[in-house]
Amino acid sequence: MQTVTTIVGGMQAIVGSDHVRGGAGTAAYRLGPAAPQAVVFPTDESEISRVLAFAWEKGLGVVPWGGGAHQSLGTLPTQYDVAIDLGRMDRLLEHEPADMTATAQAGIRVAELQRRLAVHGQFLPLDPPLADRATLGGILATRLSGPLSCRYGTARDLVLGVRVAHADGTITKAGGKVVKNASAYDITKLYLGSYGTLGVIVEATFRLYPRPAREQGWWIASPDLELAQAVAIRILRSHLVPNRVELVDRTALTALAGPAADSALLLSVAGVPEAVQGQGSDLVRIASDFGLSPVEFSLPERRWAALSDFPWVNSGSKTACYRAVWRAIVLPADCAKGMRAVRQATSQWAQAPMVASVAHGALRGAFCADTLEAVRRSLTAARTVLQSIAGILVVLEAPDSLRPEVDMWGVSPDALGVMQRLKSEFDPKRILNAGRLVGGI
Repeated sequence: MQTVTTIVGGMQAIVGSDHVRGGAGTAAYRLGPAAPQAVVFPTDESEISRVLAFAWEKGLGVVPWGGGAHQSLGTLPTQYDVAIDLGRMDRLLEHEPADMTATAQAGIRVAELQRRLAVHGQFLPLDPPLADRATLGGILATRLSGPLSCRYGTARDLVLGVRVAHADGTITKAGGKVVKNASAYDITKLYLGSYGTLGVIVEATFRLYPRPAREQGWWIASPDLELAQAVAIRILRSHLVPNRVELVDRTALTALAGPAADSALLLSVAGVPEAVQGQGSDLVRIASDFGLSPVEFSLPERRWAALSDFPWVNSGSKTACYRAVWRAIVLPADCAKGMRAVRQATSQWAQAPMVASVAHGALRGAFCADTLEAVRRSLTAARTVLQSIAGILVVLEAPDSLRPEVDMWGVSPDALGVMQRLKSEFDPKRILNAGRLVGGI
């Protein structure tokens, strides 16, 4: 067991006394009942390397920290001595507008990155929740994405390469800085979604897209979820190329300022004005085949931010309640079935606003109830009914007092053994975010 003085002193020798916090200064980095003994703020990968080498030598548990927006994800770390805050590593290192690629440090906020890329008329089509707070490294480590994945895919489709600091301080790179990269093994994807358990992402290179000249959104109100689902499937199977196709239930419609209906689709199309107008006309024709009428809306940027942030914020639930946020995966054709099943299984205990990204069968929602027991029962019931249609549910955020009673991950994946072996190879001392992933990885 290392003393606080030893840990803080060792870190100060690496990054300077102004860039280490101890004592009360670590309170903002608390995870559940535990706070680190020190928080260190490195400025480059050399300092991260030395910090990790020190932690490796002393056997200190390390938690990488970006904006802190999504530290609630996963189970709590089994050892937590040092938080490495990458907030000072927030530079856009390279931007090649002609090649439509860019390289940025992991500590840059996603929203800030988008603002810098917009100067050249480009953007990274990742729209994770809480983009104003979330950092690039945190989003890649958790592999969070948003409604834009309907058209552009997730981080696995956009990231070309990464640089990573490993548990013993070794710096490696995976992938490259060009779109066409002939490598035998795509090691880059190994780190995306690893929750910092295999290494600390320090920078990433990604492909960009032109910012569209015009973007238009539509609400398609529906009397029931199944009809809205049918329209969504028809659109996705058509020649149309929507940016987003989101199925919204009646409770979530209130939060997203949608129409008064049992459910609705929220869609967007982007491109040159003529193409957007043409796709809009075709969208109206498809909806009319089902007896529905799309309604255009303005101020799309504000609408899209609220949609991406749902249900982390503005979930439409009453403010004074116990609350849990969750995500589920079902077959794309089963989005409406899954949402209805969850609604019916939990209505006696909690409000349950829900949204589904139909293209990927990705449901997300929140449970809001008057008691912790009601939230727990809702999570259990929802997980059970989704499993009956081959779905899985992961708890993203829950009250600290409820976390010991709830399995955050649910069913273990078939690849759990492989994941455990990778952890043993990359981090045999288990100092990096140990215990955060499924199976105690």
